[in-house]
Amino acid sequence: MNIEENLKKYNILIPIPVKPVANYSPYVISKNLIFISGQIPIVDGKVIYKGKVNKNISIHQAVKAAELCMLNSFAILINAVGNNLNQIKKCIKINVFINSDSSFIDQPEVADGASNLISKIMEPNSNHARSAVSVNSLPKDAAIEIDTIFEISLEK
Repeated sequence: MNIEENLKKYNILIPIPVKPVANYSPYVISKNLIFISGQIPIVDGKVIYKGKVNKNISIHQAVKAAELCMLNSFAILINAVGNNLNQIKKCIKINVFINSDSSFIDQPEVADGASNLISKIMEPNSNHARSAVSVNSLPKDAAIEIDTIFEISLEK
């Protein structure tokens, strides 16, 4: 797996890491796992996709929001390993939270936005576990929030 080559191959730009919006760490490392705090679809300090999926924003927009959350997660991850992409071994699990009403049933389609991005960046080692659930609301009225767990190498 060569993350740098995959980023170039798919023309994927990793943004500058988003600063926490409250009192928490953007990540915590425990042994060879890194837990990335929930990321919402923020660009330049502004939430881009707001509101309830399938009411205020379309499923297509929600997929894009999930991609942006995952890009923000990768930004935190890459910063945490000091830009040494060789330390990133695999994505273990993602949890995708979707701001929607009780009738929404297309959570897997929305979460695929994040999973498909992981597949591109981490290929061929892109297999990961996932949960996708609807919630009543999210911070800053974000449409999507994603937290992640990655395996990293502690070698420098």
